[in-house]
Amino acid sequence: MDAPPFRFLEFFAGGGMARIGLDGVFDCAFANDNDPDKCAAYRANFGFVDLVEGDIEALAAADLPDADLAWASFPCQDLSLAGARTGLKGARSGVFWAFWWLIEALDNDGRAPPVIALENVSGLLSSNGGRDFAWLCEALAARGWRVGA
Repeated sequence: MDAPPFRFLEFFAGGGMARIGLDGVFDCAFANDNDPDKCAAYRANFGFVDLVEGDIEALAAADLPDADLAWASFPCQDLSLAGARTGLKGARSGVFWAFWWLIEALDNDGRAPPVIALENVSGLLSSNGGRDFAWLCEALAARGWRVGA
């Protein structure tokens, strides 16, 4: 069987649901999560390949292979309508920025994936009066990505 034609990076991988959804079209070149239980689920699903267990803030662009897509399912607790609504400045959802700094570093190296997919909750749209979503969109647009829903 031929390998899928595209490669992706999976951040905040959890149990690997993005990998499952992209299977057959994308090959996972790298995955990261810092939660030991989620990493155990990931390994149970896919074995001991492609997963780097640890804090995303400890990663550098040099740690990442080239890819066609970066997928980030960053934590939603600070954005959720059911949460405290501290937004992208919150301790959990604020890790989005560590992901973004990696993407910026890849972009500076000329290696940024042409497509970025961000998966989160609907509360992102209204968090901090919509300012969190605007910040996220502005960060992407400033680097040349188009934002679509």
